Amino acid sequence: MTITDEEVETLRAQLEGRTEDHLRMLEQLDSEQANTSYAMLIGAGFLVAAERRFIRNGKYVPDSEVIDFVAAVRQVNEDTAKILDPHIAERIINAALDRGEIDDIDNDTVIGTEIFLLGAIISDEHLDADELDAFLTETRALADRWLTQ
Repeated sequence: MTITDEEVETLRAQLEGRTEDHLRMLEQLDSEQANTSYAMLIGAGFLVAAERRFIRNGKYVPDSEVIDFVAAVRQVNEDTAKILDPHIAERIINAALDRGEIDDIDNDTVIGTEIFLLGAIISDEHLDADELDAFLTETRALADRWLTQ
């Protein structure tokens, strides 16, 4: 199994803020596909984005930057504050940075939180089309490697 073009385009829609397109495309993915390879693509994208955002000069940023980032994301609006659990979000970021475990958090919560945080990180980066293409290419390659292991 490998990542499909449809999965990459579904993630692209999410990262470009095209929510209706994302939801429509997500519904068109096979349910097994969405639960395996698309979830793997989200995880890979989150890992790549988290490392870019929270590692500088080969060193992890202080915990306070993770906390401040999550707080800023939650301040976007009331719905975001209700949906995004700050403790879980911080734990998921730290787990991506090999600074904690999340085995006790259910997969749906992990994936939902990752896609939410991934969107926030990418939004903060203000990527142009070429940069987003490069990010998605890197993400797809990592997800494909994970799927073959």
